[in-house]
Amino acid sequence: MTWLMILQFLIIQSVFFGIIIWIIKKVNFDSTQGAVNRLNKETEDVRGKQKELNEKIKEANEELAKRKKEAEDLVVKMKAEAEDKAKEEREKLLNKARAESEQILVKAQRSKDDMRKVVQKETEMKMAEYTAQILNSIFSAKTRDALHETLILDFLEKLEKIDMSVVTQQVDSAELIVNCTIPDKLKDKINGVLKERLKRAINVKITQDPAIVSGAILKLGSLALDGSLKKMVEEEGTALKEKIEKS
Repeated sequence: MTWLMILQFLIIQSVFFGIIIWIIKKVNFDSTQGAVNRLNKETEDVRGKQKELNEKIKEANEELAKRKKEAEDLVVKMKAEAEDKAKEEREKLLNKARAESEQILVKAQRSKDDMRKVVQKETEMKMAEYTAQILNSIFSAKTRDALHETLILDFLEKLEKIDMSVVTQQVDSAELIVNCTIPDKLKDKINGVLKERLKRAINVKITQDPAIVSGAILKLGSLALDGSLKKMVEEEGTALKEKIEKS
């Protein structure tokens, strides 16, 4: 009886301890599985956050690259604009300097031309003066009068051939410039030629100017006929000057 009870007790204990062990294992397994699950979940959360962080880092890098590119483009643009501005200012300065140089050259040339004209005018005046002096010193008064009359007659021949169409009907007077008194016969001839050419009589005012040396100058409205010895000397001097310059 005793051994049987002991055996039963042992069996009951074995079953009891087996159940306890199973429960403990079950509890431990569930706890471990839960811990594993929580660990897996936390791992997934960490991975998700890591992925999100990586995306943000990528976006930040892309934005940084974009800003860097914009900054580089802006630097290039500003540099190009600065170069264009500098080039424009340089062109303005060059154009200004060129214009000033041209003005200086023009003024210098104008001054040179003005000086040449003054010298030429003075030379012509001197030539006329010297011509008059030569005539007075070489020729007698009678010879000078003959020369004067000859030049007046040549002047009349030119007057008979000149185109009078430019003289309007409103012109009723003329000025005849001579170096000295002319004979009445020459005055009458001049009046006759003018009346014949104009088909009307006009008043002729005679003025004396020794500077013309000899011959005559007629001013009739817009028409001017220069038959003076001074003019002849000037023309010959100009022709001689041109001939010398060409040779």
